[in-house]
Amino acid sequence: MESSELSPAHTREEFLLVAGNGRLSTHAVTKSELVIGRDPACDIVIEHKTFSRRHALVRLGSPMTVEDLGSTNGISIGGERITSGPHELRAGEGFQIGPYSFMWLAAAAEPSSAQRSGIDRLRVEDPTIGGIPAFVRDVATSASSVLILGESGVGKDVLAETIHKLSGRGGDMARINCAALAENLIESELFGHEKGAFTGATTSKEGLLESAQSGTVFLDEIGELPLATQAKLLRAIESREVRRIGAVRSTTIDVRFIAATNRDLPTEVAAKRFRHDLYFRLDGITLLIPPLRERTTRLPMLAMRFLEQASNARGRGTMQLEPDVFAALQAYDWPGNVRELKAVIERALLLARGNQIGVRHLAFSPRVNSGLAPVDREAGPTLGAPAPVVSAPSPVTPDDIAANSFLALLTAEQRTERQQIVDALAQCAGNQTKAAKLLGLSRTTLVQRILTYRISRPRDDQ
Repeated sequence: MESSELSPAHTREEFLLVAGNGRLSTHAVTKSELVIGRDPACDIVIEHKTFSRRHALVRLGSPMTVEDLGSTNGISIGGERITSGPHELRAGEGFQIGPYSFMWLAAAAEPSSAQRSGIDRLRVEDPTIGGIPAFVRDVATSASSVLILGESGVGKDVLAETIHKLSGRGGDMARINCAALAENLIESELFGHEKGAFTGATTSKEGLLESAQSGTVFLDEIGELPLATQAKLLRAIESREVRRIGAVRSTTIDVRFIAATNRDLPTEVAAKRFRHDLYFRLDGITLLIPPLRERTTRLPMLAMRFLEQASNARGRGTMQLEPDVFAALQAYDWPGNVRELKAVIERALLLARGNQIGVRHLAFSPRVNSGLAPVDREAGPTLGAPAPVVSAPSPVTPDDIAANSFLALLTAEQRTERQQIVDALAQCAGNQTKAAKLLGLSRTTLVQRILTYRISRPRDDQ
């Protein structure tokens, strides 16, 4: 059967994600029908023993369907094997053939150029070298300062690293977390000091700005700097000179400045919590990384990347995400963004016993506010688990949630396993080696699950 071209109703960017057996790929959709199999004439060719020559037919439309073409091993949808007839796929639902999962993804239609605001034009959906738009490459090779905005965990540090790598600058990138610097040491850390400049200064020290000579200075969480330090930083950026504490001469620096924040800096400037002159000096060009909930088409690829990294780190071999997991991930709104996604996948890997990870292994974090919008301090904590797809645990009352919101996010099976570990540790007087033996686990696995289930760490074994 020869596939027909897409109808005008399907002109937006769509693609099929194929994940499994150590492989992750996407196939752009240019036809309304796709044939999957081992035959080189198929639209998607997968050389694997579980595939027939012409295994399955996927039809794009409303509804979207998948049909087995008389294969030997059939198709699995939601864990149920199907062998004949077209089967409708619900929104966000995928299917599985052997060790491979298939997920249909569609990118939101791009607004026209006339409809896009200036800040929209400066949005960066993928901060990695392979995903940034062409204009960011031009920005990277310029001398302009860059200000990166976005919620906590979206990947501002990744974009800063990308810009530095593409800049062609020969020096290193100095990462400075402004929120982590002790206020009484900020000036010394940034600008350095001479021997004897103050009590305890037994040797001269090069500051972080000076250490990035010929490279890039990345000022993360720039909105956290005290006003007094902001004034000194402004002078360094304007003059490209730094003076160590106790020095009589300034040192010229050749650096490129990149700053990032999850704060609304114009609001901070208006409230006089951030210097307007420093803001305009940093704002050579502003790039915005949208939250993960606004770029959900990247979720499956990110999830598979994090799963591969975590599996390799723990020597778990090839792990699979069941198709329903992708729907669960896309149903959640990710207040912690990419950082939270990575944690959820790593936690799921620890909770899964076999080589399949399902929605029952997803333990989402309690809801916190991490964006640019102000926190509603009157509102109580809310939960962010994707209710439409995650199996509901036993009923949880508001009092239970207030007492332990993490437990409320676990399935009944996970809470049972957690309690078994707690009971075993109590029975063994906190001895982890004895508790692991009692549970039939290795000590390493027990320690991992103690961390995953947030159980108070017992005493070290005697």
